[in-house]
Amino acid sequence: MIKAYYADYIYYDGKLHENKYILVEEEKIIGLKDKINNPDETPIKSFSNSAIFPGLINTHTHLPMVYFRGLADDLPLMEWLQKYIWPAEGKWLSGEFVYDATIHAVAEMIKSGTVCANDMYFYSKSIAKAIEDANFKGVVGLGVLDFPTKFAQNADEYINKAGDFLAEFKDSRFITTALCPHAPYTVNPENYKKCIDFAERNGITIHTHLAETEWEIEEIKSKYGKPPVQLFDEIGMFDTDAVFAHCTHLTEEEIELLGRKKVNVSHCPESNMKLASGLAPMAQLYNAGTNITIGTDGAASNNDLDMLSELSTMAKIHKALNRDATVFDAESVLNMATRNAAKSLKLENIGELKKGNCADFFVMNLDDINTLPVYNPVSHLIYSANPENITDLFINGRQLMENRKLTFIDEQAIKDKARYWQKKVNKY
Repeated sequence: MIKAYYADYIYYDGKLHENKYILVEEEKIIGLKDKINNPDETPIKSFSNSAIFPGLINTHTHLPMVYFRGLADDLPLMEWLQKYIWPAEGKWLSGEFVYDATIHAVAEMIKSGTVCANDMYFYSKSIAKAIEDANFKGVVGLGVLDFPTKFAQNADEYINKAGDFLAEFKDSRFITTALCPHAPYTVNPENYKKCIDFAERNGITIHTHLAETEWEIEEIKSKYGKPPVQLFDEIGMFDTDAVFAHCTHLTEEEIELLGRKKVNVSHCPESNMKLASGLAPMAQLYNAGTNITIGTDGAASNNDLDMLSELSTMAKIHKALNRDATVFDAESVLNMATRNAAKSLKLENIGELKKGNCADFFVMNLDDINTLPVYNPVSHLIYSANPENITDLFINGRQLMENRKLTFIDEQAIKDKARYWQKKVNKY
């Protein structure tokens, strides 16, 4: 059956349309119309004083780390990781912990307009199961490290596990697979080459950290005699399908290289600010030709998974850095979190509202104190909105949130689980 959704504004096919109906048949969008001639044959759901936008895509996060939110704050990255996060992960990570935390993370993202996340973590089957159970979408990344953990003994074993995961979820409607060598300071060049080979043979993307801190730059120079960007260029990382998180510390020559190679960069401004990692030269990267996308990072370093906040920060901080109010207008930032994001992850039929694409969209209420008066809904989305303004969300035509109430997830059960794990972690 064809269903019609009305809103005062619909951001369709890259343009803002007023007083239209978006038509959905099963999971796909089939068009935009001025009016519905026979409402008995085409049921209409109206969202008055509202706008419909394509669902947001979070291109860099660590979903299960939502259960470490607030565990350790106000610390530089390596101290935060080595003294607090890695020990907590070694103590508490399990399939049950990761599943519960992922459901929590998905609920938080749905309530702020996100329909898909590019994740990097471990216990990937538990993450994928949670995403499927919630009818969410995820690019689930299989972590790779040089050193042994409870998940694997070496890089070869991590990659072999990725092969098993890929086979299990290859037909999933909700899960796409990525390979995630963590960072150049935890994965050596030879193991990165193995990841490139595996990813290219299996047609999947690579997702990794790059040039996040000044410490990382100096560490890689001391190990290999060259900075991480040069190292990655030499081993072919910029010639394969990959998403690079952060890219905070770059020279002019490196910016030119990443632009020339059309590299996909996931910018995480709030995490970079909170960890005092620095502010990435996004305007220069954008002008050089890189594909800029936006991520929240994990909720342990952000400390939330709110893409609306991230978009607003992205739009404003680079105006200040460049002393130029024209840098990254509202529409370009929206595209970074939708169309650009889908392109970076090789996701088809997502990231834009247009004929043939998946019906993945959210509804923003424009009839609130912080969204009135309305001159430009795209401007309001980037500069004025907060999650409370996101009232409804659909993925594959299914309504996952209705008037702020989750329909596929028991929100009270999520809160109870969070308190359960909080008590356990607190005893540690």
